[in-house]
Amino acid sequence: MRGVLRRGAGDGLRFVQSQGIFRVVGRRIYGEISITMASSSNLEYVYSRLNPGIPSAPSPPDPLVTRLVAVRRGRIIGFVELVRHPPEHAPYVGHWLFSLHVLDPLYRGLGIGEALAHHVIGLARREEARELWLVVGATNWPAIGLYRKLGFELVAVPGLEEQLEEEAEATGKRRMTMMKRLYD
Repeated sequence: MRGVLRRGAGDGLRFVQSQGIFRVVGRRIYGEISITMASSSNLEYVYSRLNPGIPSAPSPPDPLVTRLVAVRRGRIIGFVELVRHPPEHAPYVGHWLFSLHVLDPLYRGLGIGEALAHHVIGLARREEARELWLVVGATNWPAIGLYRKLGFELVAVPGLEEQLEEEAEATGKRRMTMMKRLYD
């Protein structure tokens, strides 16, 4: 019974968050957010939220990865990575948007994911990347909708499609590749 109530409450919250007025009212209630480079303590918090119960070892700084957090009143509410893959990382090559998460369901629908994605797009443009790539769950409709709104399109990447198909067979979950052209 509790599971049914919890699912019902979650469905209700997602419906309210999908309404345009929620974003307007929510931004007034929740206030402004800032997007900053993630510190090691920020990363510990993010990883504990994304992988509860699994201890995380601090990852050393990587010049190919920029990690960002969205913060409101000192609280981390969102996370994203810009990963730069060199040719030897094929089929992942170029600039990739990874791990976009709004960590607290109460903050979803307020434009935080969009703000984080815009920040990554801006960083990739400043680095003169021609495209920005990402992989998203095939049934993650809110994320797919956001990425389409930001100009990403579904694409097939030889080599990667085969990996994603093998992953789908092993896990039962299919992911898709999307790409946004930054410069023509």
